[in-house]
Amino acid sequence: MNEAALNRIQGKGVLTYIFSGLGHHVAKAGFDLEFMSYESQRGYSGSNIFNETTDGTQFTDFRRFGFLVDQDKPQILDKFEASSSSITVGGFLQDSWNILDRITLNAGVRYDAQLLYGYDGKLAMALPNQWSPRVGLIYDFTREGRSKIFANFARFYENVPLNMIDRSIPGERQITSTHDASKCNPRSVAQQQGICDSDDGRVTTGAPFAPNQKWGVVGSDKAPVDPAIEPQSTDEFSLGGEYEIFANARLGLQYTKRYQNRVIEDMSRDEAQTYFIGNPGYGIAGDFPKPKRDYDALTLYFQKTFKDLWLAQVSYTASYLRGNWTGLFRPESGQLDPNINSDFDLTSLLDNREGPLAGDHTHSIKVFAAKDFVLPKSVLLSAGLSYGGRSGEPTNYLGSHPIYGSDQVFILPRGSGERLPWVHTIDAHLGVGFKISKDSDVQITADAFNLFNFQAVGGTDQRYTQVSVKPVVNGTTSQIGSLTNDDGSAFRAEDKNPNFGNPVAYQAPRTVRLGAKVTF
Repeated sequence: MNEAALNRIQGKGVLTYIFSGLGHHVAKAGFDLEFMSYESQRGYSGSNIFNETTDGTQFTDFRRFGFLVDQDKPQILDKFEASSSSITVGGFLQDSWNILDRITLNAGVRYDAQLLYGYDGKLAMALPNQWSPRVGLIYDFTREGRSKIFANFARFYENVPLNMIDRSIPGERQITSTHDASKCNPRSVAQQQGICDSDDGRVTTGAPFAPNQKWGVVGSDKAPVDPAIEPQSTDEFSLGGEYEIFANARLGLQYTKRYQNRVIEDMSRDEAQTYFIGNPGYGIAGDFPKPKRDYDALTLYFQKTFKDLWLAQVSYTASYLRGNWTGLFRPESGQLDPNINSDFDLTSLLDNREGPLAGDHTHSIKVFAAKDFVLPKSVLLSAGLSYGGRSGEPTNYLGSHPIYGSDQVFILPRGSGERLPWVHTIDAHLGVGFKISKDSDVQITADAFNLFNFQAVGGTDQRYTQVSVKPVVNGTTSQIGSLTNDDGSAFRAEDKNPNFGNPVAYQAPRTVRLGAKVTF
């Protein structure tokens, strides 16, 4: 259960100056200022979420706020409260320089600095020196605007969301224990408040002579931040060319490459007892793997602008998305915790992470055409048809982790599952417009999405097992039989998810949208 208040205040100013000097210039300068604040409080109904073991003999505290005040002495928290804020200042300079009507040079630089503050009002993280260069060159070898050869480079920095500060500074302190199902039935409120919450109903899980025999901790009060942390950024290159093969119609080819530089994430070296924030692979996190999210794409396209009452667009893209970091959203578990996703959280989760990422569609085809028909009495009929098709993305073999739960362990290397099938969509548009008076007209439209109601599989169940297991490092599908449980015992065939690999999502069904507009 969650209550939150978010505020954002922004200010911006831009100045444009046009002048001549060895060509024509359009110069711009500007500044930005942004203030964000986030206040939240949250808790679990009944203060606890139980997780049942597959054999039903035990229940664990999967999510419970609290901390230990002494050996095996917990302090349960009914709710977690936090407040955080951020100030971002930035400015830019840029110029678009047209040289002899043949070459256009676009160049600029942007500077940003973000300061993030935690619950105590003190500076939690400083991210200055965000220099973002931009440069692009366009060459028209026809000198008539009928061609261009272009190349561009840009660097983009992330404006870090406050969710990371909210959850890490202070840290979400959690405690966990294991309950004996023969004594504790969590479905009974009386037992929840009685035997389940007593040491008699708990299982001893601590190592011999460990200070805590019944309780464990997950997370600490405040996550340390690497003092040499650098902002998260992405670089992108693109180059290509196009030529007007007939009036208002161009054929072009473009290559795009995009990759990550530094990434900001939370990490733990002691299996979730404490966390720290830094750049994986750098600084105090130099022993963690460097994050990779590499995208390469080659696009062949044809574009006919709206002229002579018709237009058309056709493109084919072959692309490649590989790495060990899914981004600010983790699709395998549906986790949306920018900069503190589970990808680098634990050293026991790092195996088998590299491979084709979710969203890796090798082939993508787009076709769009539209035409207007002028009918008697100033009636205008517009019609459009589009086709979109893309190859399926990769799937995985996922298992459970004893601390983090379902879908966290890559049993086999990322992308080892079967690819999803192609998805095809055809959309259609039809509109009629006519005048009702000298200065007024009416437009009636109908749009059909997924006109032929294709029902391709959009997702499959990638949970191989709900049991906590160890990854088969660099294994193949033929080695899945060597899978073992997290405690080293042999994996039982009956613990395999019977729904693994079966469809769990389909293409959105046909949808029709009707519209009407009157202008006067």
